[in-house]
Amino acid sequence: MASAKDIAKTLFGVIGENDDEATVKHWLDSGFPPLNHASSSSWNGCFPVGRMVEIAGPPSSGKTAIATAAMAAAQKLGGIAGFMDHERSFSLKLAPRLGLDTTPGRLVYRKPETFEQSISIFATAVKTIRDKKLIAPDAPICWVWDSLAAMTPHALLYDDKGKPREIDKRNMKDKLELAVCTSTHFPSVAQISEDYGVCSIFLNQMRNKIGVMFGDPRKTTGGDAPEFYFSQRLWLSAAQIKLGTDVIGMEVTGGFRKNKVNRPFQTAKWRFMFQQDGTGRFDRERSLVEFLNDQNLLDGEGTKYTNEKGEEKSVKKGHVLWDGKQVSREALARLVEEEGDTGFAKLVKLLPPEYTPPVVAEVDISTDDPEEKDAA
Repeated sequence: MASAKDIAKTLFGVIGENDDEATVKHWLDSGFPPLNHASSSSWNGCFPVGRMVEIAGPPSSGKTAIATAAMAAAQKLGGIAGFMDHERSFSLKLAPRLGLDTTPGRLVYRKPETFEQSISIFATAVKTIRDKKLIAPDAPICWVWDSLAAMTPHALLYDDKGKPREIDKRNMKDKLELAVCTSTHFPSVAQISEDYGVCSIFLNQMRNKIGVMFGDPRKTTGGDAPEFYFSQRLWLSAAQIKLGTDVIGMEVTGGFRKNKVNRPFQTAKWRFMFQQDGTGRFDRERSLVEFLNDQNLLDGEGTKYTNEKGEEKSVKKGHVLWDGKQVSREALARLVEEEGDTGFAKLVKLLPPEYTPPVVAEVDISTDDPEEKDAA
């Protein structure tokens, strides 16, 4: 019998040597350390480069904001971002407020007509970027589709001869076309993502399964293929944040229903706030303050301290001690925001070296009737 060394020598001479393991070398920062940790067990990186990722959740839960943070992170590392706007709702004027550079060449922005056209643009673009060495070899590409549910299959719009189909000629079979497209094209998207160093993020919509009495009734669009080809599936649920009777934001819980690059089912919680200009803001400052407070990493309620007058005081409910002064958690968040990255870095320094995120509950609360949260 031949030894393993002799077998390897013989086979390698015929079929070539073993391929390298498909490992993740780069991660894109979400901008929120607890979400990063739930994804990668690191405070610094969230979305894996070279893999396909799904972000799904209810309306106004901040899916696009998270994806924009990932695109901005790729740009900061010298890479390029791409956005396929199938929902026709992305604002190039407001995106820079979320940290994205919308300069052509730094961002590829397209509104494809069909699913197939979208995948073709993606494949051609990333191959050109790498083959012509337009960016450094280790610089990441982040490509976002908004959303999978809105990617219209070619067969839904055109017949076999390429002529536009009449709307009244569509039938129940057409509902299966999106699933056919994902089954057909997702294998190549996964291959291209790994070969060309792309973090491919598909935003997706939620649906409720009819007749489900136990467990989570939610599902996403696109058939069964996404469940297999996504390395990560980040599902969001949201509860309203109210100021009086006005809904001013959402408290979002993100859970990794699938994670092939880390422990699955870990979660993080943050605030997504609505702005007067129509944008939504991932309030990472207040969210991290709340996280640190929940982990008892801030001097919170009941902490004794001496004020400027030499009086002994106790920190009140909803407040924390910061730089020797008692401030509300919201006031602290806004102080940190004013200081920019420098202020945020002060909070990051308080993060513990060891941390185990909470996990997805066995039975999730439906997002149809979200619990209301106050803004305090």
